[in-house]
Amino acid sequence: MPSNLYRFVTVLIITNLISTSYASEGKQVKLDRACEAAREVALEPRRQEIFQECIHKFKKSETVCKNEAKDYNGNRINGAPLFYELPACEKAFAYRKKHGQ
Repeated sequence: MPSNLYRFVTVLIITNLISTSYASEGKQVKLDRACEAAREVALEPRRQEIFQECIHKFKKSETVCKNEAKDYNGNRINGAPLFYELPACEKAFAYRKKHGQ
């Protein structure tokens, strides 16, 4: 009988740990999405600049310029990507650091 009780308690503890882990991952996903949504808003003016420069300075077609602007994601050579210092991103990074994901 104690053996069955031990198994039951062990299964209960493991189930609790797994469900907590899934809840934590779900929250991290939401925070990451909020971060990327905030970055998209912040990147939009730069994408407009890229589009205008492409059209007027480099005289490329509108389709090519739209694709170039759309593909811009804020990555920089020898530097951190842009806009990860936004509050939504800081919150996502802090949560990841605290929960070890």
